[in-house]
Order: sequence, then C-alpha cells, then structure tokens
Amino acid sequence: MNTGRANGNLPVQGPPTVVILGPPWPRSGAARVVQNQIEFYRSRGFRTVLVIVPFHSWFMRSNPVWEELADGIAEFGAHKAFIAPLDEKRYKTAKYTSSLRHFFRGTFLDWSCAIAASAPLPADLLRFLDSANVALVHVNYVQLLGFAARLRAKIAGAQKIPFVLETHDVQSHLLQERRETNPWTHKLDSPARTLRSELALARRADALVHLSVDDFRFFQAKLPAKRHFLALPAIDEHYVSSVNATPPFHEKIDLLFVGQNHAPNVAAIQWFFEQVWPLLAEKDYRLNIVGPIDTLVKEQLPLLFEAFRSYFVGSVTDLAPYYSSARCVIAPMVSGSGTSIKTIEALALGKPFVGTPKAFRGMPVEKIRAAGVVPHESPRSFADAIVKVLNNESVEGQRSRMAYESVFSMRANFASREEALDSVVRARK
Repeated sequence: MNTGRANGNLPVQGPPTVVILGPPWPRSGAARVVQNQIEFYRSRGFRTVLVIVPFHSWFMRSNPVWEELADGIAEFGAHKAFIAPLDEKRYKTAKYTSSLRHFFRGTFLDWSCAIAASAPLPADLLRFLDSANVALVHVNYVQLLGFAARLRAKIAGAQKIPFVLETHDVQSHLLQERRETNPWTHKLDSPARTLRSELALARRADALVHLSVDDFRFFQAKLPAKRHFLALPAIDEHYVSSVNATPPFHEKIDLLFVGQNHAPNVAAIQWFFEQVWPLLAEKDYRLNIVGPIDTLVKEQLPLLFEAFRSYFVGSVTDLAPYYSSARCVIAPMVSGSGTSIKTIEALALGKPFVGTPKAFRGMPVEKIRAAGVVPHESPRSFADAIVKVLNNESVEGQRSRMAYESVFSMRANFASREEALDSVVRARK
C-alpha cells in the first residue's frame, strides 16, 4: 500500500502498518474502542503501532503516572506501543506559539490540540517507522490531529498517508457540559465558536468513524463533503469469555458502577446517592463503585464522598472479578454524549442492567427495548427496576445479552471499519 520511502532513507518493507493515536486512558471505555481498532487491523494483516498522546497538561514526562499506566498500555494488544509524554519546555513554547497563531482568540479545544501537538515525537518511534510500510494513521479524538500531522510529516514518503479520525463524541458538546474555561479569555467559549474549532480540526481527516448514531448524523450534516462511517462498539468475545470464567469474590456485589474520572460520572453518582439510594436504604444492598471516579468525586463533592466513602473501591488492575461478582450493573447517567461503552460492556457480559435514558445515548434504543432492557428516568422508577432485576437475575441477564446481540456485533463493527479503510485507500490511489 505504500511503495515510497520512509523519511527518505530506507525502502519500506513488510506488511502494511497502521499508526493508532490514543489518549492515556487504559482500562476505560475509550480503551475498549482502541482495542477494537487494533483487533480489526490485526485481523486484516496490518502491523499495529499504538502511540499514547495526552492532551491535558497533567501528563508531563515527570509525572509518575506514566509508570502506573505501563501495564494498562500493554493490555491494548498492539504489536508495538510508544508513549509521548508532554515536555515542560515544549509545553511553554506551545502556549506562546498557539496564542499568536490564534491571536489569543482560540477556543479550549484549540488549546487542547496545541498541548497534544507539543508532545515530543518519540525517537524510538521514529526509528521504528523509518523503514515501516506505513499505510494509515488512525486518530482517536480531534485533539490529537495536530500531533498526527507532525508525525506524518516525519514518516510520509512520496505519497500522502491518510488520516482516519474516530470522533468518540461531539467534543464541542462535551466541553459545554463540562463548562471548561478558555485559557486565553478565562471565560466559557460559546457553543458556536467551539463547534467551529471542532469542525476545522475534523476537516483534516480523510474519513470519520463515529461510535453512535447521533454522532454519525451530526457530523454527516455538518461535514457533508467528508466520508462518514458508523461503527457501533462491540466487545471482544474472548474478553466476555474470560470474564465469565473468572471466579467471583467470596461475597457477591449487589450493585456495580464502573466509572472513569469524567464529569458525567460525577453527576451520575450525585444523582444516584441523593435521589435513588434513599429509596433503597432498607434493602442494605452491597454497592461497589469501581474506577478512578473516586478522585473526582472527592475533589468536587467532598461531603458526599465522605458520607459514602465505603462504597468507592477506586482504580483496579482487573475488572473481571468485579463483573463476575456483580448481580446487577447500574448506569445512573444524567448527562453525557456519545456512546456509553460501559453500557455495551455490561450487556455483552449478560449482566442484569439498570440504566437511565442517558446510559443508552447514541444507540438504537427501540431495538434494545424490544429485547426487554428498558431505560428508567425517574428516581423511583430506577430504584424499583433495581429491586425487580435483583429478584430475577437469570431472566434479566438473558435480556441484556439478547439486547447486545440484536444491536452490537463484532461482525458489523468490522464491516464498517472495512468500509472506512477501503474508502481512504481508494481515494489515495
């Protein structure tokens, strides 16, 4: 697919190589999506190169978090994996250059893209790619497109290497929900300005892959000249089998919530404890909240965290025993956009599931309803559904799996990815 020379030096050789750029969030919903991409490209004979690139200033090279993330990054399953931590000096330079480039009128999204683009290109990555047959760069999140452009300039031969962008969400909508403050104006960006920034970034891609029906329709309407593909997330059956084969803990978990440290998860926890949990108090259910969401709840809702500290497990290296031990998985989401990978994961595992309408965002909900899995919006309805599900675990678990099989499948997911790949290869030729 690439018959030129890499970096103008050695002739390219070996199987086609795809470079996948993703954020430093192992064991998250986003990580499941990246693993899905890697599985697809490997199945098509590609050599997969994963590059972890942050777009938040917390991920400096000096931060010991990179040591903690090492095992999680290895779990992605790429042939080769590299990290591109932020560098203090380059970060400071990026602050000034991006300020001048945007005339101090850029958006928070522009700033995030500039942060990622400032990350040094790993020398060992460039050496590896120097003789690789690089056919494609697959970019996760528009924030990483600037870094992708810098990297492509180093590895591209006579032919242009195409970009496939996996959007993961409408980032301008997500930033509005999070109420992120513009670093230049110290005010909130207007929705229109943030959207203009997002669309300007997305236009750099040759094709866009979306994970939800809503995102697909939105971007297709906003960028009609681009090629768009819908790849509803699917969970690897090997993972499902391994979880189901994992022995549970000695004591069962009645209710399980799995969450990264994202603002919508904080809002979900607050709604659940303030509105739903009092309706279940007499049931004495055992609740586990697993994942780094505990740090954000502690920071933003310290009183609530102290009151319910015993339910927070924190980050774990292996979710399998928690899923295996869970009698019911809950998703009390009251905000958020894109697609909830944790909802899909729970359904794939055949776990009894109770979620709000927001937990099913971006999915063909009518098909899920037809399988018997129904969203619950009010606190009373949510609480009653939990009681009902826990009294009918076997039946409710079967409904979850039926809902998954009726909507999500690896076959359909790979077919969509195949279309996206073929489209950029044809366009390039």
